[in-house]
Amino acid sequence: MFSDSLSQYIQQDEPLASRCWLKIGGSASYYAEASDMEVLKALCTEAHRLDIPVKILGGGSNLLIRPGSVDALVLRLVGEFQSTTIRENHLIAGSAASLSDVISKAAEHGLSGLEHLAGIPGTIGGAVVCNSGVKNDDIGSHVLQVHAIDREGNLHTLNRDALKFSFRRSNLEDVVITGVEFALERLDPQEVTRRLQANWIVKKAAQPASSARVGKLFVEPGGSRIVDLLDAVGMRSTAEGGAAMITQFPGFVQVNENATANDVLALSNRIARAVEVQSGIRLRSQLRIW
Repeated sequence: MFSDSLSQYIQQDEPLASRCWLKIGGSASYYAEASDMEVLKALCTEAHRLDIPVKILGGGSNLLIRPGSVDALVLRLVGEFQSTTIRENHLIAGSAASLSDVISKAAEHGLSGLEHLAGIPGTIGGAVVCNSGVKNDDIGSHVLQVHAIDREGNLHTLNRDALKFSFRRSNLEDVVITGVEFALERLDPQEVTRRLQANWIVKKAAQPASSARVGKLFVEPGGSRIVDLLDAVGMRSTAEGGAAMITQFPGFVQVNENATANDVLALSNRIARAVEVQSGIRLRSQLRIW
């Protein structure tokens, strides 16, 4: 199993429910926190040697964990991976840095480009992998390069021409992002802050409180609004077991203390089938399912 030098970092059968917003799910066969590149590289190399999959746990806002055991090494990045540095009009953020904190720091220094993403939860790494965004902008548009480590423990710097971003997707699913460099535009800090605050107010008004055991079920489909699709099939407030759609926030699901991941999956599948039959639109899940 894991070598003696790494055993101090590894916890077995670690509960994961408290680490995601929905507060449901099982445990990780192996769990570790890496605070620097040396430890992360060693853990990835060892997991590869043992043929154990590696999963990265970020902010947990879009994560659904099934009951039972996640048969993987679940890694949470801390320490140096939460840092943020500014050099002229470039911002370099660790993958575990909070997206909201990075946006705020960019605004304070008069760097524009990320303020449109205000109100989106999660970490920089998760946002880049999923290419988080709003209607007319996404985070991938501002990425200059990505620093990453592959499953064998090899370090890579991926320049802009090696990166592929599309609607809520990227080509970074198979690497562990360690840091991201953004090229931003210099503006008056007060103007950037004003934009950030305006976007934050709009975003917060359109989503439930982050502490309410909620998640967004589907990626907003291009060319259609999820609220219209739900209304067309009469499923804006439908429920399954302990999971229920939130009527006043279309597309969001809320779970109670008795809910299971299977309730959420059943609800998601039922809605997706109804929408596809009615409109021909195939909804894509916003949730990452372990």
